[in-house]
This record gives sequence, C-alpha cells and structure tokens, in this order.
Amino acid sequence: MLLPRDQALRFINGYKPMLLRVLQNTGTAETGNINTDLAAARTLGTENPALFESALSDLEAEGNPVEPSVIAAIRSLKVGLWLYLRHGKTYAVFLDKDAKNAYAVRALTTPLNELLDEPPFAVETGVFEFEGSFVCDGLALNPIALGPGYRAQLSAVYSSLRKAGRFRARTAA
Repeated sequence: MLLPRDQALRFINGYKPMLLRVLQNTGTAETGNINTDLAAARTLGTENPALFESALSDLEAEGNPVEPSVIAAIRSLKVGLWLYLRHGKTYAVFLDKDAKNAYAVRALTTPLNELLDEPPFAVETGVFEFEGSFVCDGLALNPIALGPGYRAQLSAVYSSLRKAGRFRARTAA
C-alpha cells in the first residue's frame, strides 16, 4: 500500500520544503514538532492556496525548484475529513466525508494502519493525485476510531459505490 520509495521521497522532498516555506512566509513560529508544523502549514495553504504558490515561487527563485509532477500533486491536494475504511496489500480504501465516492489510496513511507492503527477511522488528512495514484500525505489530524456498526455500514456503502462505478483506483493522469 506504499508508493515505491523513490517516488515517495521525490514527493516528500518537494512537499516538505514548500510547507516549511509557507510557515516562514507567514511568520508562523515552528513548534519543534515537524508533523505539527507541516500540518499547520498545510492548513494555512488549504485556506489560502496563494501561500502554496508563493512558497513554490520562492523555492524556485532560490534555486531549489520543486519538480513539476510534485507541483501538480500539491495543486490537486484535497484536505478534509476522510473515512478510512480498510487497508490491503496494494491500497487503503478511503471514502470522502459524504460517502459519495471511494478511492484506492496509497501511503508515502508508513502504512496507514501503522500510522493510525486498524481502520475504520474518520480522520482529517490530505489526499492528492501523484503519478497515477491517489496518495495520503500522512499528516493525520484528529483521528476518530469508528466501531463495528460503522464498519458494517461503511462496507455496505463502499460495495454500492463500487457497483455504481464510484470507486476510483487510479487518477485520470
């Protein structure tokens, strides 16, 4: 369920400096906890996408450009509440917060069941499109474990979404 390591590191090596630049550009103090800082920067950029664009421009001007495929992934980022239903060998199943669409989501360097524990969970995180895959950015906030009743209900929803053609295993690109 992980991206190939070289692909994951390429993304991280563009995403992390961009998020840290957002903090710098907004004068937001770092907390000493990198995940907290990155999540704070992601929230700022999600609320004001111009912050991401400015950070990317600054990095390029300094001679540290972010590669085009990573920029495209950042621009596709959707941050919000996701329902993490299950995980398998090649992907985790995420439902959007309204349970209208299902996605095959991969992780960067840590399997989601290790990051969050065994699903199902409702979690605030970011999902982006990267080189044909949907990927979780690994910055998981406020995870809420869902009990067996929710698991059964969400599994039924997932099954109906698959039958309706609303399960997306690969991105359009």
